[in-house]
Amino acid sequence: MHLIRDQFPGRREILTQIQSVEVMRIDREGSLKLRSGGPLAVVKDNDYPSARVDGRIPVEGFYMDDVDESGALVHLLVHVIGGKIDELEIYKEDGSPILIDPYEIELSKIYFY
Repeated sequence: MHLIRDQFPGRREILTQIQSVEVMRIDREGSLKLRSGGPLAVVKDNDYPSARVDGRIPVEGFYMDDVDESGALVHLLVHVIGGKIDELEIYKEDGSPILIDPYEIELSKIYFY
């Protein structure tokens, strides 16, 4: 999971959890509900683009949903609840259908907060 490539508090524990994760697709955008065992992760919000009060999103990425990069952004957020990786949320900021599949996008085109 390339959203977990950079260092942040709880990263090591989340990588351990991912080794035995159960995955279920939960919406048309491709968001995933995640369930795993493993050690609890203590995470802190990345505080960007805006500070969140719940401290459950340690890492967030985005990409432009158009070939000429003029389209709306698609966001990719890792949620951690109670120390466990819980969801990979995928949404397009203007609510329109996603054109470039988040599982097909070139990694070099994903930017991270």
